[in-house]
Amino acid sequence: MKEEILLTPGPTMVDPRVTQILSSPQISHMGKEMYEAFVETIELTKYLFGGGEPILITGSGTVGMEASVISLIEPGDNVIVYATGYFGERFSEINRIHGANVTEIKPEIGGAAKPEILKQELEKGNYKAVFMTHVETSTGVENPINELVKVSKENNAYTVVDTVAGIAGCKINFDELNADIVLTGSQKAIASIPGVAVLAISKQAIEAFESRKTPINSYYMNLLRWKKIMDNPKRYLATPSVQSIFALRESLKIIKEEGLENRWKRHEIIADAFRSGVTSIGCNIVAEEGYRANTVTAFYTHRDNAVELQKMMLKKFGVHLSTALGELRDKALRIGHFGNVTAKEVIAALTALEMCLRLDGSNIEAGTALKHATPILERINE
Repeated sequence: MKEEILLTPGPTMVDPRVTQILSSPQISHMGKEMYEAFVETIELTKYLFGGGEPILITGSGTVGMEASVISLIEPGDNVIVYATGYFGERFSEINRIHGANVTEIKPEIGGAAKPEILKQELEKGNYKAVFMTHVETSTGVENPINELVKVSKENNAYTVVDTVAGIAGCKINFDELNADIVLTGSQKAIASIPGVAVLAISKQAIEAFESRKTPINSYYMNLLRWKKIMDNPKRYLATPSVQSIFALRESLKIIKEEGLENRWKRHEIIADAFRSGVTSIGCNIVAEEGYRANTVTAFYTHRDNAVELQKMMLKKFGVHLSTALGELRDKALRIGHFGNVTAKEVIAALTALEMCLRLDGSNIEAGTALKHATPILERINE
């Protein structure tokens, strides 16, 4: 397999400590070693989220999304989805599949969610819940979730926050946020391998699950069932991905060793440096000013040839970015500058991008991107 610099918006590069775990011998999912690893992972999850009742389910972040909908929402419930991109729209689709009446608020591409717009909609009707995305992976928008949750609570609505592309790179604290369900996946800023949906839920959410008029219409994605497993991991519900749990535990240890404040600061510097470099060579950022995530950046290319440019960067320089999604697919590229990404990877990405744009005919002075990014990257060691 050819070595590449993986800078997609997930999955991301993992630490060698995590890679080493993946070659460990298989063990029983009901044995003492697995039990101890699971308990420690639960405790480390509490540190990462800053509160809440943790739940770990084998599956992608989408499993966490659907489990949240299935457990909280009943057929006929009215919900709001503030869809700021592709993954916000996924929340709408999941809710509709399970019988909810969905009101979707959808800004223009690159636009962020606005608390005042949400407030206006909430005051129009009786909504059970509001679904929102912390960082919209498709556009690189970071939504003001603290304000959005506050407005929702003031209007007696439960809140579900997708922070798959946010947590461990952008600041979020469950207790301060006061949301009901916050969910993520193991493969982005947490920098583990794909395969674990990680959630934190409030006591109010648990009470809502328990007081439903209709039963939760799922065996595997029933969060009440999983809550019982978290309370006593010796119980059996379904076989977890053993290696994924061990890998997640190691990634969470690495996060705790770095410290969340330090990690957030590093992500901020990395993001500032990349955006400074990419805009200096004429690539505009998709996300609106003031709402740009420190984990993912989507940027427009000079011509509508993003797919071709992405392939060129990978083939010539081994730098792997992603194209955008939907109508932006051939207009923009996306980079995941999260997890274990350092100055070295930012320099490689900007150099490869600039050279490919020059090969493609753009009139850019050599070294422009690094000239703008390097002074910012130097702040990492301050």
